[in-house]
Amino acid sequence: MSTATGTEAQGAEGAATGEGEQQQEQQATFTQAEVDRIVAQRAERIAKQRYPDYDDLKARAEGATTLEERLAAVEGELSTTKAEALRTRIASEYGISTKAPKDGEPSDAELFLTGNDEATLTAQAQRLAAQVADRKQHGNVAPKEGTTTTTGGTDEETREFARNLFAKAE
Repeated sequence: MSTATGTEAQGAEGAATGEGEQQQEQQATFTQAEVDRIVAQRAERIAKQRYPDYDDLKARAEGATTLEERLAAVEGELSTTKAEALRTRIASEYGISTKAPKDGEPSDAELFLTGNDEATLTAQAQRLAAQVADRKQHGNVAPKEGTTTTTGGTDEETREFARNLFAKAE
């Protein structure tokens, strides 16, 4: 009897060992993608347990980025407004027109005052104002434009020259 009991005990151990081997074989048959998915899920669950307000903090951080972008846009607008105010002030000091003509062209200030700092804008305004004053003082740039002048000879001499020039060769 003791041998039968020993055989049964060995059979029971063998059955238990066989089941353990089957479980190990089943666990070992996961693909790499399945293992990666299981590990990622477990890591996510652990992170949520450690940091329960992580999603809220992440949303706030994204909102902060938006605030930084808005701040940069406002600073850009401020810079543009300051430059326009400086350009307008200098144009008014030197009598340069800031009013745009009706045909859609830019104003004199927009066209000629292109500097970024006060010194450059002042130099440009002085140069433009000096040219306008010079033009007003001296009138047209080509004062004899549109007038006819004769050079030296009379009308009869010019006609005689043309007759001789175009005369038929005899």
